[in-house]
Order: sequence, then structure tokens, then C-alpha cells
Amino acid sequence: MAETNTDWRMTLPEDWTVRVRADRDGEEREIPLREHPALAKYASKDEAVKALVHAQRMLGRRPEGYMPVPDEQAGDDRWGEVWQALGRPDSPEGYELPEFDLPDGIEIREDLKEEFVSRSHALGLNTRQAAGLFEWFVSRMMDVRHELDSEEENASRGEMETLRSLHRAEMPTVLEQARQAAMAVGGEELLDALERTGAGNRAAVINAFARMAPLVLEGRFRSRKGLENGEMTPEKLREMMRDPRYSDPLKRDESFVRRIEEGFRALYPGEAGGRQ
Repeated sequence: MAETNTDWRMTLPEDWTVRVRADRDGEEREIPLREHPALAKYASKDEAVKALVHAQRMLGRRPEGYMPVPDEQAGDDRWGEVWQALGRPDSPEGYELPEFDLPDGIEIREDLKEEFVSRSHALGLNTRQAAGLFEWFVSRMMDVRHELDSEEENASRGEMETLRSLHRAEMPTVLEQARQAAMAVGGEELLDALERTGAGNRAAVINAFARMAPLVLEGRFRSRKGLENGEMTPEKLREMMRDPRYSDPLKRDESFVRRIEEGFRALYPGEAGGRQ
């Protein structure tokens, strides 16, 4: 008894053909419709026809879970729908940024954090992307800071080596003379500025203050001598300020004025308000 062919595709007319793209060479070729692999998944002609009708009904409709990507000219409302689906929070406050164990004296300003999450929300970042970017940025900035500190430390060491090669055994004396001169000229405020800016570690700056020391400290020494002898006291200086040679513009004696100023500088080194 002959075997009956139950494959419904064989009932399709042989002259129904369709063009398909070949896998190897990429060129199209024509095959009988009954041999098209897309029909192999349907058990009967009825199932294939139902699938075709359903596909026609779905044309122009958005399948569930599908969201088209807007073009570059689309507004934020179109892109907002996509970003929301990809995990962007409803507002910048929805981001949770990672915490860092930062060195003493270093902290991340709250206004910069707020600016970061606001920008992340405007760019459509989801929570994971924003947290990852923030973590990378802070870590990278700490690496850069460490590199700069190392460079500054190496530069400072080089400046000290320059001083040592110039002054040899006299280097401690030169450093002390420079410090005293800076203190006499600007007081603690100047020393803090030199330390903060790193200028106080430069060989040229130290040498300059050391050369100034004999000129700056000589007048201070003379005034200090007067203090040690009891000639200059705050009361004595204020009494001298009532002298017409100081208080009367018509009788003002510049050498007398300078003597009072030197006395106050010796009493209050580095302070501008000594003669209150």
C-alpha cells in the first residue's frame, strides 16, 4: 500500500515561487513557496492562514514590549518615554550615589552632587549608569590629586636640594633668616600664604627673603634693643604719638614718626594694627 504524503505544503501549486537571499553568497534566488522555511512551523494550511491574517491586523500597531527609538530631532517628551523604560528615575532625587571613604579634609560638596544628578536625569541615565559614572569620576579625581601631590612633593624636594647645593652647611641658617624676614614683613598671614601656595618651598623665594633679612631685621633689632632697655613700651609709644612732631601735620618730624613705627613693629611684629 502506497504511503500518503501528509505535508500540507505539498498541496501548494509548484509554480508559486518566492525569492529568498542565499546564506553564503548573499545573492537572491527563487524557490517554490512550498519549500520556504517560514511555513515549516505551521502544522496545517489553516494555521498558516490564521497567522497571516493576524500579521495583517498587527501592521501599524506597536507590539507589546516594543518601543520605537525617536529620531535626533524628537523632543524630550518622546525621549523621556524611552529613558523611563530603560530605568531612568522619575526625578533627580531618585538617584542613589555611592559613598566614598575620602581622606581627611576632603569632601564632595552637596551642590555638586545635586548638579550631577540633575544633569544625569537630563541626559536620560538610569540609576546604574549614574552611579557607575559618579564612582568612576570621583575615583579618577582622587588619582589625579594623588599625582599632583606627588609632583609637588618631588618639586619641593628638588628645591631643597638646590638650596643645599648652594649653601651647604649654612642652609639651616638661611632658612631661619628667610623665615624671620617673612615674619617681619608680613607676619603669620604671609607665612600662611607662602605655605598654602607652595611659594615658601621655592629656592628663589627663600634666597630672596634670606637676602632681605639683614635689611629688614636691622631696624627691628634696634627697636628691640630699646624695648629691652625699657625705653620703648606701649604707654611710651602712645605718649610719643601725642607729641606735635607726630600728631600735628604742620610740625610732623619724619624721623620721629619712623621711630614710633619701628617701636610698634618691634612690639607687634607682622601686625598692621599695633598702634591702636
